Amino acid sequence: MKIPLEIQKIKDPDGASRFRAIVSFQDAIADTSQSQKLIQIQKEYMILVKDGQRLLKEVRGNKKSMADSQLQWSLADKIYSFIKRIENDGYVFANVSEALPRDIGLSKSQLNYLIKFRTYYPLINQVHKEVNWSKYREILDMRSPELRKICENKILSGEIKTDHDVRMFKRNSRKTKYG
Repeated sequence: MKIPLEIQKIKDPDGASRFRAIVSFQDAIADTSQSQKLIQIQKEYMILVKDGQRLLKEVRGNKKSMADSQLQWSLADKIYSFIKRIENDGYVFANVSEALPRDIGLSKSQLNYLIKFRTYYPLINQVHKEVNWSKYREILDMRSPELRKICENKILSGEIKTDHDVRMFKRNSRKTKYG
């Protein structure tokens, strides 16, 4: 069973903010060797936050960057890899939907899309630069992997051109076996 872990942002008496990885008192007593793991997780989280903020700043830098699906995938990969790494250490990131938006500066919705994006597209070479981020966000709402692939191929072939076209494709597909 994985141990619930939370990342909290605390302020030192001198006013500096730091991150603290915490587990319940009961879990800490049950396994006293956790302190080194938690310190390592705190360090890795600080790196994730700095990298995430840098990538988010780059993404928000201009409209072309915001639409760059591979840049979005890079941010998603950093987040997803951190979550999986702590899971491999026997923890579950219990407050991920509060901590990452707070510390990196993205919305909960954006975080959910990024995690879903990285889950559905585990390798960056599966992400087509020709398909912008807003279209991928629309595609991610499709439950069926087959339907996502069909839609993506229609975008690549030019049959689907706009986000509205993707939404219409989704709406029409709900009437089929994929919906």
